Amino acid sequence: MITWRITNSTSNPLVVEILQRHAWNYSWWPCTNAQISAGNYMIGSGNIICPSSCPPNVSTINSVTVPCTGYNQIESYVSGEGRFTFRVPPNYRFRAIFNNSAWFSLVTGGGVWSVATEINTYIRPSGRYNQAPIVTMLPVIRLRRYLIYDIKINVADNDFDRYTCVWSNSSQECGGVCRSALTLPASTFLNETSCILHFVPATIGFYAMAFTILDFENETSTTPLSRVPIQFIFNVWDSNVTCSLKPIYIGDVSADECIFVEPGKNITVLIRIKVQCPNATLANVIGVYPTGFTQSSRYTDAYDPTINIFQVSYTGNANQVGQNLFCFAGVDSIGNQGDSNCLRFTVQLASDSRNTLYVNNATHFPMGLVSKYQSNWTLLYPTTTTFVRPTTDAYIRFKITSTQQDFVTYNVAKQTTNVIYLSDRLVILSNVAFSPGQNYYISIDPGVFLPIATCLRDSMEITDKTFWPFNTASEPNTTVTTSTTSQSSTTTLVNQTVNI
Repeated sequence: MITWRITNSTSNPLVVEILQRHAWNYSWWPCTNAQISAGNYMIGSGNIICPSSCPPNVSTINSVTVPCTGYNQIESYVSGEGRFTFRVPPNYRFRAIFNNSAWFSLVTGGGVWSVATEINTYIRPSGRYNQAPIVTMLPVIRLRRYLIYDIKINVADNDFDRYTCVWSNSSQECGGVCRSALTLPASTFLNETSCILHFVPATIGFYAMAFTILDFENETSTTPLSRVPIQFIFNVWDSNVTCSLKPIYIGDVSADECIFVEPGKNITVLIRIKVQCPNATLANVIGVYPTGFTQSSRYTDAYDPTINIFQVSYTGNANQVGQNLFCFAGVDSIGNQGDSNCLRFTVQLASDSRNTLYVNNATHFPMGLVSKYQSNWTLLYPTTTTFVRPTTDAYIRFKITSTQQDFVTYNVAKQTTNVIYLSDRLVILSNVAFSPGQNYYISIDPGVFLPIATCLRDSMEITDKTFWPFNTASEPNTTVTTSTTSQSSTTTLVNQTVNI
């Protein structure tokens, strides 16, 4: 997979970042956990080039060598991902390709490989430059002969654009494994809208699949903003053991749920995989690991030996803003592979939320100077848009600007008298007195408007302190002086925050 985005839109030339992920034969670049932790063991060889219609000074773009981020000795692959930047002037559209040869023996097709991404440096009507989709697939997917499979192509579009998945169809995009070069079962069908491939394997061996993901400006546009390649392997096998029940994921976090991570922060998730076939065990886990991931060893649940547990930890990096998919599948001792499940670790900068209310600067008031007893706060929804109260915990936070600490918080799922969802607006009724002479802002957690499980634009947080700031006036200390003929005393009354 090779994708791209523009990371500096104010310079000329623009700064284009390439994110690339490749998998290779393990015997060529054997990798270890220690090398992954060190982050400096590089795998792969070759270069990404621009073959034609290239911007000035762009021909050999960069190497495909990337740090190792994962491996699987049973399936004999090593994988890695990396990023680099190069400069391109505005208003160019061109392809960046990587090609070579040496596909291993395939049931159909083979020989030359090639992948191509199309980069577009034209500015969009929104005033932003495009971010191409990110596609994450397991390098090897085990399929049992004659079973029916519906395989999802996992896509994340951080602009939340409409996207489709199509068969790669040119020599630059797919080399010797284009759809026209493959002899596949007649029932093979790709749903381009849902990005689900229907496949019923009939021949034991390896198949290479090549697809291209297109994203569009709007629902009616037919000209893609970009083209992103994804290629992976089907390993078709069979067994005399009749049980074909797949291992299933039963972890704490729902598949495809957004897990929001601040840059520099670490988050840990437990993964549980249950083996369903009698007398089978979990033999293997196939996974794709973004940079910053670590995985513990597996252990068996103390109360259910069919459940295997392991822990993954991820530390978000500021250069990984957006969705970073960790995809995985269990393989039992018979050879049955479970469906691929993905967790979407989403790194977000406060100033780069894609929430519609933030992007469009939805009307919200009051702002600026307010009374310390201000209690009514309103955010208007865009026309034809409405939101309902979520059923899972999420918070609206009144934060002190200088310290970033919470002054008061409201759980939108439970504190129904303080947070009111109307058809056209959100109303917050605070019940505190704010400290005089203080700057504040209102911060909105992910999940306040849409459940984070949807991983949609409006499930994102709004934490930019410049979005909804307010402040209270300073109050001088009050001094009361009393005197008698015999003595005088001075009492200072100190302002205090009180609950009302």
